[in-house]
Amino acid sequence: MKKSGLVLVFTGDGKGKTTAAIGSAVRMTGWGKRVVYCTFFKNSLSGEMKVLKNLKNCKLFMFCRKHPAFSRKDIKRKEFEEFFASEWTNFREAFRKIKNCDLLIMDEILIAVRDRFIKEKEIISFVKQAQQQVPGLNIILTGRGMSESISDIADIITEMKCIKHPYPNVRAIRGIEY
Repeated sequence: MKKSGLVLVFTGDGKGKTTAAIGSAVRMTGWGKRVVYCTFFKNSLSGEMKVLKNLKNCKLFMFCRKHPAFSRKDIKRKEFEEFFASEWTNFREAFRKIKNCDLLIMDEILIAVRDRFIKEKEIISFVKQAQQQVPGLNIILTGRGMSESISDIADIITEMKCIKHPYPNVRAIRGIEY
């Protein structure tokens, strides 16, 4: 029987990765458990961020609030790599201060691996260190582009598959997409 927390991965090209993670956060806090929810590459404009900020027993952190693919500014790759490295350091330092936590969610972190802003071995090392720091810690990793090494450390993997989607013909809808 496994005594340490679980590692869950929500990946794939379909919708629902963040939604599943938020559902897990709500479920965990509903039982009086503590959640640390960290987003990567997202700004605070989405509806779920408004709810997470006010959710009891949930600490919300937002790191690296932009991604070159979605930025209106022309960001050079090297500049962004340096920015991400700094944000990753900020994330690790913030988490080091966490003493009590039942669930850590790293929303969209797998995009950083996919886009080679961070090496998967750094994520794997962090996951192992975090579970040593906080015994019994469950961790959710979300994002497209799960690697084989990430799948090796996961206890549960759910792949969201896009069957049909109106983009790019329909603009993002508030409340559905963000």
